[in-house]
Amino acid sequence: MKKILFLALFLPMVSFAQEETTTTEVKSEVPTNRFTVAANYTFSDPSQFGLSFEYKNKDTEHDRNTSKLLNLSYGQMNYDNNFVDVDGEGFVIELGSRTYIQKGKWDGFYGENFISYGNIKFDEQIGSLGKFDGTYSYWSIFNPNVGYRFLVGGVSIDPSIGGNWKWEVKGKGDVDNKNVDNFVFRAGIKIGYSF
Repeated sequence: MKKILFLALFLPMVSFAQEETTTTEVKSEVPTNRFTVAANYTFSDPSQFGLSFEYKNKDTEHDRNTSKLLNLSYGQMNYDNNFVDVDGEGFVIELGSRTYIQKGKWDGFYGENFISYGNIKFDEQIGSLGKFDGTYSYWSIFNPNVGYRFLVGGVSIDPSIGGNWKWEVKGKGDVDNKNVDNFVFRAGIKIGYSF
């Protein structure tokens, strides 16, 4: 009888301990979605300065980290056709995706590619030559970069290098696309906050 009474008291305690373990495991889940807002600077042709938005979503099925990016930038470009040397300004929009190499982390080495559109306007008085007025614009679907993202607390530091192959739209006004390179080198950095 004492053994039956002992088992009757002991079994509910074991069952209670198992329920606590299950509850603790559920609370320790890592959030699957994260956002980063950053200031970005890219040295290229055109050079860009603006804001970058990154939405990271962990792909639990394939256990890899991917993210979607949107860069909205002010663009600056120098146009030199051996007769005139002028500076223009405009905008660059880039939409792309990034894949982090190390599984289960949101920092470290990554590869990325963008679809981009740039539009740069030139409007400058050139001494006795008169006014230089025109527009340079391009599309790009081959815009690969590699980089390394440092994430300390919520602060993100993100240097990268890569290239950009531009499909140029016919220049308007005084702009002749023959004087602009189609393939350009890129180097950039993003500094922002992740939440």
